[in-house]
Amino acid sequence: GRSSVADVFESFFRTGERGPREARRGRYAEVHGADVEHEVQLSFEQAIHGTVLQLTRTSPEGDQTIQARIPPGVADGQRIRLRGKGQPGMGGGPPGDLYIKCRVRPHRYFRREGNDIYLDVPIGVDEAALGAKVTIPTIDGPTTVTVPPGTSSGTRLRLKGKGVRHAKTGQRGDQYAVVKIGLPKQLTEQQRQLFEQLRKTLTESPRQGLEW
Repeated sequence: GRSSVADVFESFFRTGERGPREARRGRYAEVHGADVEHEVQLSFEQAIHGTVLQLTRTSPEGDQTIQARIPPGVADGQRIRLRGKGQPGMGGGPPGDLYIKCRVRPHRYFRREGNDIYLDVPIGVDEAALGAKVTIPTIDGPTTVTVPPGTSSGTRLRLKGKGVRHAKTGQRGDQYAVVKIGLPKQLTEQQRQLFEQLRKTLTESPRQGLEW
């Protein structure tokens, strides 16, 4: 994904933690340019897979396009440093750095914890009791998970290596499909009778072993 952010550089970038530095060289003062910080909004997919943003720097000398490469796996609040893209120096001094602060918008069904991805997966009571194969989304595309017979609500089904890639090690986290058993909101008379028959055959209590 690519996005465009156009700002007046001096007005909308906030001066960073490093101010101008001066160093005497002969009769002239060499002033290091100030660091600046700019916040960008990223989609969940852009943060996971990486992207390149086009930032437009407007100054009296004219417009300059800066390419900000966002690496895969960037986290919310993380800052990306672009060397030499900050405020220009004075008296021949080097420019400062530009820090891109990343804000990641929430996804409508994925949740990220570290390098792991979580996804709530609704299943029917029959699928939980008898087992099933369910197609679910991942950040790489759809895949199929096997729900074992007798699966309880809250069970986490692990998809190894389907999480976020670590920026330094290259290793990927995991994805967890969190089972959520859904019951029908309204039962037909036939369904109610079937559940009544099932209840008569069940001998094991789900609260067995709890000392309440």
